[in-house]
Amino acid sequence: MLEFLSSHADILNIAINTGMLLVWVVYLQLLLNGYRRQRSSSILITRGAGQGVAARCLITNMSREPIYVSSLIADLSDGQRSCKVQLTDLRDLPDDLGTDPRSAMRQGSLDTGHYLDAGHFDALIQQLAEGSEEIAADDVQSFELTVLALYGPEYLPVGARRRFDVVRETPDRVRVVPASVVTHQIHGKRERRALMRELERFM
Repeated sequence: MLEFLSSHADILNIAINTGMLLVWVVYLQLLLNGYRRQRSSSILITRGAGQGVAARCLITNMSREPIYVSSLIADLSDGQRSCKVQLTDLRDLPDDLGTDPRSAMRQGSLDTGHYLDAGHFDALIQQLAEGSEEIAADDVQSFELTVLALYGPEYLPVGARRRFDVVRETPDRVRVVPASVVTHQIHGKRERRALMRELERFM
């Protein structure tokens, strides 16, 4: 009888210890996931100062550490055709870049909470159309803007992506409408490798 009780006590102790181990593993996994989320980059692509094409395209760094915006690439579409255009190479920059060279170049370091003003949407659409040489500015129905950035010790670039639809209600009333509520963050290694290939393509 004593041997029977002793064996059951051993089994119970093993079960308790195993259960505690599982609890600790789950707890540590949650802590690790939370730490990774805190350390992950967070880049917002937003529309500011109105809803029309005169509104401004803002890129904000909400990460815990600074990022370096390396390139802005847009997928332009007229509903039938699409093409990729790099915004950072579209203009001949003046000698005087003004008070915010980052916005003029659409490149540069952004501290936490700081933003880069990429310009008015109508100017962006016009420049994208000129860069594509295939799609006229008046035919643009949507464009998806991808931000490529370098972040901390990460070898692969990080990024964010958001699509905007161009809604032409009347010839005088054109709106730029985000296709999603939030900006898609690019954290997966496969997507980041694709970003690296995009960056190499436009070098």
